[in-house]
Amino acid sequence: MQRFPRAVLMLALSGLLASCDILRENKMLITTHVQTDQLEHPSEVMRLPIGGQQMTFKKSPEFSQRSISGFEPFKAENDDGYGVMLQLDTKGRHALDLASREYHGSTFLTMIHGMPIDMIEIDKPVTDGRFIIWRGLSKETIDEMDKFYPRLKYMKSSSRKMEDMMPSTSMEKMNSRRDAKALEAAEKAAARDKERGVLPKPRKMKDIPLEDYKLPGT
Repeated sequence: MQRFPRAVLMLALSGLLASCDILRENKMLITTHVQTDQLEHPSEVMRLPIGGQQMTFKKSPEFSQRSISGFEPFKAENDDGYGVMLQLDTKGRHALDLASREYHGSTFLTMIHGMPIDMIEIDKPVTDGRFIIWRGLSKETIDEMDKFYPRLKYMKSSSRKMEDMMPSTSMEKMNSRRDAKALEAAEKAAARDKERGVLPKPRKMKDIPLEDYKLPGT
């Protein structure tokens, strides 16, 4: 994936919010749009001045925050805020897979709350549903994402039969975040106990009555 300088993105801010009215309904708004050179109706595209040229993107996103199952933040290079690795659900993964094939070599623009944050050029199909925003997110945005999505390192498959089944329904995502938060809290508590030299409590064994007990196989 080819990354673009942040400076060229700042040129795209002017007049952009007016073109994103249809996307303002959610409090946490993350959208990714593909560049298009096709002749489409003006109401279906947004034209942005980037890097000294006019670039046209589809107004309808390839995926949004509704397709996120989990995320993992990291510090961006050059003190440029934070980046995140997004894990998309089944619907988002299929959408990204299709878009990365159909628009091979095209530019994908990611926006947070209607503002351009990052651009990449996808040069191969993305089949695992993982999408990276390399920079531009604030600490406040990361904290807000923590309210809705679990961290990837604490996520588990939503299926007992398939290890890589990402939660897709609202209920699955809610349960996934709950379980991940519980696991994260337990890990932090164990780390604090270790620092204080507190030994873990022994697990209680269920009492087994010996009367009439027979060894297996006898």
